[in-house]
Amino acid sequence: MGKFKPVTEGHKKRARKIAIEKLVCSARFQQAFNDGSLDGWLNSLKIDPNAIIPPQDARIKIVRVKFRQDRPWQQAVTAAGPNTGNNESVRVVGDQYPSTGTEEVEENFILLNYPKGNGNWDRALGWGEGAGLKNTMPREVFAIGEHHPKLHEQFGLNPMCVVATTARTFNTVTFIGRGVCSVWWRNSDRNVSLLGAAGLLQDCAWLVFRM
Repeated sequence: MGKFKPVTEGHKKRARKIAIEKLVCSARFQQAFNDGSLDGWLNSLKIDPNAIIPPQDARIKIVRVKFRQDRPWQQAVTAAGPNTGNNESVRVVGDQYPSTGTEEVEENFILLNYPKGNGNWDRALGWGEGAGLKNTMPREVFAIGEHHPKLHEQFGLNPMCVVATTARTFNTVTFIGRGVCSVWWRNSDRNVSLLGAAGLLQDCAWLVFRM
């Protein structure tokens, strides 16, 4: 799949030209916006998650999750990782990830993993961009931990983690530098922590992208 490119002004002008040629009046075009028929057609053009090709030496899985974009940070952390300590650095970085909306959203997420542990963080993000995917925020990834508490058993990995792909620079008591939020499964425990966003990717790490 080539590098993702958004719809251009040229595409919009071409669509307008076709609408005029087909005698679609302005009122009918507006009706298509209002009744959802245009929205439905655009949805049919969205990326098919089953058609996404992983990078060489990598694999992908699809997980569907419902989450609230404005869930309070502490609640989201605890729901994702009930074994997360109260003094963990991840508890104090919520201000770096303000809410992105107020609605409850249900979406497909693409999980990317390098089973040999030879993945590169920057190349993985470049692959996601080229596939038309978006980087994820922590609340989205926290919801995976909350709603899929046995995901490591389903994937056959112990330990394993899912990683939000929006990095920040942290300066906490126990973590300084460029990092990301992650949810970890270890045996019967599940916790949330900060993870360095550099170098090779561990074989237990699944980077999470949004459709």
